[in-house]
Amino acid sequence: MKNFEIITIEELLKRLEKYTYKQLHIHHTFKPDHSNFNGKNHIALQEGMYRYHTETKKWQDIGQHVTLAPDGKFITGRDFSTSPASIAGWNKGAFAVEMIGNFDVGKDQLKGEQKRSILMLSKYFADRFGYDCIKFHREGPGVRKTCPGTSIKKDTFIKEVMSMGKIFKDVEDGRWSVPYIEAAKDLGIMNGNTDGTFKPTEPLTREQAAIIAVNLYEKITGKKVVE
Repeated sequence: MKNFEIITIEELLKRLEKYTYKQLHIHHTFKPDHSNFNGKNHIALQEGMYRYHTETKKWQDIGQHVTLAPDGKFITGRDFSTSPASIAGWNKGAFAVEMIGNFDVGKDQLKGEQKRSILMLSKYFADRFGYDCIKFHREGPGVRKTCPGTSIKKDTFIKEVMSMGKIFKDVEDGRWSVPYIEAAKDLGIMNGNTDGTFKPTEPLTREQAAIIAVNLYEKITGKKVVE
């Protein structure tokens, strides 16, 4: 069995600096999905995929270079200098990432730290190699799968990549609170101001606290209390 590592997005981007790629291939695992992740079994899930690829599919190695867990951390896979088993006809010179989850409509949601990490990885590739290098599995020649999931629209995803680090125009890329601000926005708990700002250092008013409390209640209970 290979010695897989758990690394952060920052560590991954640093490792990628010495490589040149033509494309970034984005997949979802479908199985395992979010229900199989317990926050501690990164390596176990990767080992399961390794066994499936090498024993069932008879590949020489795991197909992807990295796997992205729901907590935003990556698990290393195939050697970065080797072409992946990713999209037939497009593998040479590609870097492949599998996101743990089933992102077809009605299933798992790509959000929080996992979403932040895939957007950061995509932005890194776009800045180095151009936006056209970002490829969803379903875009490949002859591919009939929905991968990386019907809930992820390519045009929306690219727009989010383009604005990566600018969830709100006054929230800087490196700010420690970015993932929390992004998660609050994705959950519909805090939506910022009408001018596109968040004003992260300003005090919260009682009006704003009331809105957040209602949004949180509606999110938890599923009951709409304010029309």
